[in-house]
Amino acid sequence: MDSCVILGDCKCFNADCEKVMGNLPDNSVDFILSDIPYDLDLNGGGVHGDFCTRKQIQSRKNSSLYFVSQGIDYDKIFSEFERICKRVNICVFCSNKQIGRIMTWWEQRGYVATLLVWDKPNPIPLGNGCYINNLEFIVYVREKGVTYNSLGYDMQLKTFRNQPPQAAQRIHETEKPVSLLQRLLLLHTSEGDVVFDAYAGSFSTAIACHNEKRKFIGCEILEKYFEPAMKRLRGAVAQKSLF
Repeated sequence: MDSCVILGDCKCFNADCEKVMGNLPDNSVDFILSDIPYDLDLNGGGVHGDFCTRKQIQSRKNSSLYFVSQGIDYDKIFSEFERICKRVNICVFCSNKQIGRIMTWWEQRGYVATLLVWDKPNPIPLGNGCYINNLEFIVYVREKGVTYNSLGYDMQLKTFRNQPPQAAQRIHETEKPVSLLQRLLLLHTSEGDVVFDAYAGSFSTAIACHNEKRKFIGCEILEKYFEPAMKRLRGAVAQKSLF
């Protein structure tokens, strides 16, 4: 816990994000790209569309997903996001339940918030009598003057159709595809920019930053994700250096 690994231009912390952000200077980050803990209902109904037994509920509470399903302290985390940004330039993945709260928080402070959608190809159905869970959401928050690169019609659509990582290859349950993260980096940053990820998980954002020549700072509090993520990142950095 509270260790730091530096690989190329990636600075990776096994630590709580509040502690890491507290040590970052004001106006030091060009872009925040983060998959924040989702505010989900794992107690039956809602997300899964069916009723659960007490045994099933307890099983979910003991799972890794339960840890990342409890949401965040919006005021505390977002105030730090605002402080460390040179100009507010943020993309956060979130659940359907969080969209309104996140967008309202930033809009009340005078920023522009836009909803983007990741439409996952070939999603797995979770139960009978419910919608298939094929969508995840990204709230993009910005202020005037931030980087936005015109990359062509297909790249600037508000929907993403990137294939999710294969389950057997995932480090984290909510891992996002590197290709999707790279598209967001190409749209909202320039080479050499500093990108911060408060909830790095599998550190896919670090790999995307390394691939696109951005500097990365990120943190993950759980060692069980951090160690395999560092192994994968070392491999990505070594492979890129060969070319």
